[in-house]
Amino acid sequence: MNKFVISLGGSIFSSDLVYLKNFIDIMKNEKKYAIVVGGGKIARERITLLREMGASEYHLDKMGIQATRLNALTVSLALGNAMDIPISIDKALETLEIYGKVVMGGTEPGHTTDAVSLLLAEAYGASRVVNVTDVDYIYDRNPKLEGAKKIESLSYEGILELLSKEARNAGQNFPMDILSINIARRSHIEIDIVSFKNKENLENAIKGKKFEGTVIK
Repeated sequence: MNKFVISLGGSIFSSDLVYLKNFIDIMKNEKKYAIVVGGGKIARERITLLREMGASEYHLDKMGIQATRLNALTVSLALGNAMDIPISIDKALETLEIYGKVVMGGTEPGHTTDAVSLLLAEAYGASRVVNVTDVDYIYDRNPKLEGAKKIESLSYEGILELLSKEARNAGQNFPMDILSINIARRSHIEIDIVSFKNKENLENAIKGKKFEGTVIK
């Protein structure tokens, strides 16, 4: 199987823990993997608190990064790992070289964990990023709105057009971000958007089989 990276949305910690347990169950017997974990609820709560207290967006990002690393450590320990959580792409590559596997969170302000997953994929030589999130597809508008239509396949240009309409601040939650798509486009990395709510479908996506979700390439 070609190399791939998993971008595990922090929303998996915000839902019934059965979804996190299902993910661990899928991955625990894998000998090789690269996983980047998002901040989820804990990041948003701390960012909201600090924003009310006047913290800058830069420092809010730093708070979010710490939350992603806590979540990454949770996933790593659940998978039975003993290695430290890398704080950079270079350190992640060193961990992959030694152990054949790595779990990490964010790296620096301005980079979402989705962007980190694409940068890791570039450096690692991976052809695919599996974006595991709480939505089943990318939609043409907010999926909570009436008439929203799911999109099964998108070009890089198509997703950029959708995302360019959104203004982003630290801690906001979108299925992907513009920086991530631009990294994917320059290195021709496929992005598979899949929900963690269906274990069998999630496993199919991770294993490179046919799955229900959105493919960006």
